Amino acid sequence: MSASGRPIRPDLPDMLDVGGRQARRRRRGIRALEAAVAVPVVLALLLIGALLFDVITDTVSWQVIEPAGSGRSFSFAEGFAALGAWERVMRLELAARGVSDADADALLADPDERRVLRARNRVELMPWVDGRPFRWLVTTARDDLVADVPLIGGAGGRRELLASAEAGQVVVLNAWLDAGFLSRNASRSPMTAGLLPALLGSLLLVALVIVIAVPLGVGAAVYLEEYAADTKISRLIELNLSNLAGVPSVVYGILGLTVFVRLMRLGPVVLAGALTLALLVIPVVVVAAREAIRSVPPSLRQAAYGLGAARSQVVFRVVLPSAIGGITTGVVLAIARTIGETAPLLVLGAAAFVPRPPDGVLSTFTAVPIQIYTWVSENDVEFTHAASAAIVVLLAVLGLLYGLAFYLRRRFARRW
Repeated sequence: MSASGRPIRPDLPDMLDVGGRQARRRRRGIRALEAAVAVPVVLALLLIGALLFDVITDTVSWQVIEPAGSGRSFSFAEGFAALGAWERVMRLELAARGVSDADADALLADPDERRVLRARNRVELMPWVDGRPFRWLVTTARDDLVADVPLIGGAGGRRELLASAEAGQVVVLNAWLDAGFLSRNASRSPMTAGLLPALLGSLLLVALVIVIAVPLGVGAAVYLEEYAADTKISRLIELNLSNLAGVPSVVYGILGLTVFVRLMRLGPVVLAGALTLALLVIPVVVVAAREAIRSVPPSLRQAAYGLGAARSQVVFRVVLPSAIGGITTGVVLAIARTIGETAPLLVLGAAAFVPRPPDGVLSTFTAVPIQIYTWVSENDVEFTHAASAAIVVLLAVLGLLYGLAFYLRRRFARRW
């Protein structure tokens, strides 16, 4: 207050009110921005959830089948065995077809006949067969599909399905994703098709990519961060690595087709696919490893040098152990990207149909994404169910890898 009793700053209340209005407007703007960001995120999550629900439910379907075999189902107790359930159920099926015990013994004892039986007959524990739960059923590639009803649509119409089935037809709740789906070889028939060749092909590709890409990527990151001088060449390498990490994967497929398949004459084999995918993920590994190495405090290096350690000792005994969490996370995420890649392998010439798993790095191969693409391209609703089952398997593998990356990040995280 002044000597006359008047405020020194008569406009101070107005200024405080203006500041309050500005703070309220700022808070309203932040809330509006948060809402604008939250709406598309929620919509995306809802769409992903709907897509996952559709894919998961598509792995199970109600079917009316006219079997080429006996058409009989067997109770869980009749066919169950800790080991050899397939043979036990197959004996019951052969007996139902009128095959004598001696002939059945001869068929199952002959390795070639046994292999043919396994390839042509699918022995599965169905959740529901002709109104009875958990029954063993033998289906073959020659069965005729009369009707295929989605899981949700047929859940309330089971009685109608049973009433519509004619004599000699079987109504089943067919679960496509089961242990047999993962252990069977590929087939031209959806009833006997399995994911084993594609799954082992993907695992072999991943193993080779780890062997090729991880040493090269981590080694390049160590060189650029710890040894390379700040020259035009090193800056050019850094720029190219950043650009290569964003190159579309199909470009790497063209490169692999030109260099590995045609120039090196490897052909579309596992090794060519692994080399192509290694080129794809090496920039990602380098960028992740460099960020992890860069996050190590300089004081650790200085302390090691102060104790008389050589540069190699500082790098391999101080820096890399301290950066192992970030490096491992980057490698796992790069491997997860490798498993889901389709375009480079298609351009490379990977086979759409491989009846058996690859037996070496120079054998033809297929992968899970290619198998999914092939099944979806078939004009057959049953192959669509098989593709949905393969998608669930692929998502489960990717989920495990991302979970492993999260765990390793937390496990080796260090606060400096």
